[in-house]
Amino acid sequence: MVLATDGVADGALVVAAVHALLIVPAALRGVDLISLVRFVLSGMFGWIILSGLIYLIGRHGLDGYGSFQGVMAASAIAYPVLLASLILEPFVVLFWAQMIVSAWLVLCLWVATRVALDLARDKAAVAVVGGWVAWVIVSALFRF
Repeated sequence: MVLATDGVADGALVVAAVHALLIVPAALRGVDLISLVRFVLSGMFGWIILSGLIYLIGRHGLDGYGSFQGVMAASAIAYPVLLASLILEPFVVLFWAQMIVSAWLVLCLWVATRVALDLARDKAAVAVVGGWVAWVIVSALFRF
């Protein structure tokens, strides 16, 4: 997917499918269709923004080599780990299940960033953690 010319489109499908699956429990409880669509779309926008933040830090701040499209395609591969929260939820409080899979997502993003931007391990870690922290701030400010 990362090497294909349509890697971003494939990545968008992966991210949308993951968020659609994540919302299934809420759909079964009777949440309205607008909320379901909003959740999937906010996941898509979140992926774009997070990828952009990682790209800006890694490419322009840390002299990585690569493209925004490459970061988007590579980072999409990390998103299926979020589905583990559905498995953990019966055994762990939802907040902690989300924290565990978020940490796993960050680790997967670290690997994706190393590949997409051709960065050393430490620089990729700085790009991902910096992007993640910036994303948390942006999402808190705009309530994504």
